[in-house]
Amino acid sequence: MNKIKQRLAAGQVVTMFNPDFASPRLVEYLGGLGLDVAWIDAERMSYDFERIEEMTRAARLAGIASVARPWLNDAGLITRYFDCGVDGIMVPHVEDGATARKMVDIVRYARPRDHAEKIVIIMVETPAAIERIAEIAAVPGVDVINIGVNDVALALGFPGQPEHPEVTALLETAIARVVKGGKTAGLNVLTNWEERMPWLLSRGVRWLNVRTNNIIARGARQYTDLLKRYAP
Repeated sequence: MNKIKQRLAAGQVVTMFNPDFASPRLVEYLGGLGLDVAWIDAERMSYDFERIEEMTRAARLAGIASVARPWLNDAGLITRYFDCGVDGIMVPHVEDGATARKMVDIVRYARPRDHAEKIVIIMVETPAAIERIAEIAAVPGVDVINIGVNDVALALGFPGQPEHPEVTALLETAIARVVKGGKTAGLNVLTNWEERMPWLLSRGVRWLNVRTNNIIARGARQYTDLLKRYAP
């Protein structure tokens, strides 16, 4: 069985990182620091197919998995990603169980021999999708349901406020429904890791997403703050 799927089945925590830069070398480096999955976000960045192939190769060299998010939930596009070597797909804008089932069918079509080894992450990004999250969780072949907290906040009328109390309340409901449905709940750690990570883990989240930009920015701020404090 796929190593990541084994960890999910055992209830262990998996961390997926967004490299934020189209750099295979960065993926290989970060993969050696205890992170588990490289997230190739082709919905938001300028990855072409050749670069995706290079990023997946770097992930394999580091001994970690790779997951791609397409800019369009198209069978041909998703098939090409798998042909580039990704270990899984992260499908955005899923609103109901029927769409989730269609995405699982695309993976089976793209990888008829080893589709069971591929990671299928379904993104739920609106309050309406959260209302139907139980039917999404009931779809066989879905491994992770990732809740897009920033999109949920926007839809609720709180743009840029992913920790607003109303957003948090809806997230708690969504996480509980995913866990009850027997699937792994995924969410972004964001930047306040000391508070956010314990909160997520205590509620049953086992798939954490972090951004390399946030890791770099946090380290740089700590360094420059020390300089301001101690430099003559």
